[in-house]
Amino acid sequence: MKRLVLIRHASTVANENGLLCGSMETDISEKGRLEIDCLKERIERLKKEENWKLSKVYVSESKRTEETVKDIENLEIIKIKDLGEIDFGDFEGKTFEWIKNEYPKEYDKLCTEGFDYRYPNGENAIEAYEKNKRAIEYILEDMEDDSTAIICAHSGSIRNILSYMLCGKLENHWNFKIENAKITVLEYDYGFSVLTKLNY
Repeated sequence: MKRLVLIRHASTVANENGLLCGSMETDISEKGRLEIDCLKERIERLKKEENWKLSKVYVSESKRTEETVKDIENLEIIKIKDLGEIDFGDFEGKTFEWIKNEYPKEYDKLCTEGFDYRYPNGENAIEAYEKNKRAIEYILEDMEDDSTAIICAHSGSIRNILSYMLCGKLENHWNFKIENAKITVLEYDYGFSVLTKLNY
């Protein structure tokens, strides 16, 4: 059995200002620093109560993911580009309200095209799902049997991973709410996934 400990990065300045933040960098906020302290405590509790032995730590290339987990365990941090959030393209660092006011036609497309909508010079949800799918397939291949790994990524990335591993399709993406610096756990065995914790 392989245990995936999925963690969304701690709260950032962009999160607190409602900014779209996929490929761009943003700092962990003061609130996020406190969340990291609580996260460390929860990880230690689970290691003791459930006898977890962490073997690897995977993060996206965004510094906010590495900052969230770098002091949790003395393990090499493995960066995987395909764990990244959707690329919001020209709308990185903007709010939905700004898009609605400045680019109303583009905003209408965003609302009506669903998963097919591609952010200008960015990605659409299908492309983001496929890259996150590649990432988790690589991680599962890289992990040893009977091991536990931390995967620190983004809200969209984790929703995509859950959609793929539990449902096998993107359409369930919005059925999962993923909170900052909280723990979601998947146990994977013989091609079958079980969700044992959500936002712990």
